[in-house]
Amino acid sequence: MEGDSDIDLFIRHLQLELEETSDILDLQAREHRQWQIEVAIQEGLKYLNKIEERKILGLDAIFKEKEAVRVLRKKQKITKSNPINHDEEGNQICPKCESKITENLGFCESCGFKK
Repeated sequence: MEGDSDIDLFIRHLQLELEETSDILDLQAREHRQWQIEVAIQEGLKYLNKIEERKILGLDAIFKEKEAVRVLRKKQKITKSNPINHDEEGNQICPKCESKITENLGFCESCGFKK
């Protein structure tokens, strides 16, 4: 048990929880809880199998990091002297979140900045 991974320990915990469902008096609630725990155990076992397969194939990482969708910029201080900008097509651009403002609503639909 000393060399067990966190997933192995979690599966053991779930097996203990499954045994304790016999204390639930309501039959429908007991069956529902047993079903939930059994599904969680199956998912844990599938994950362990996937890790083993990747080890056999010589692959390390299961998850790959993706590049950021967009780079966040420092927030500008928005004042009355910082009016709404326009892009090349003439569309209004919000000075707070830099989203395109498509409607003349008096505020940005993305962040709620009031013009």
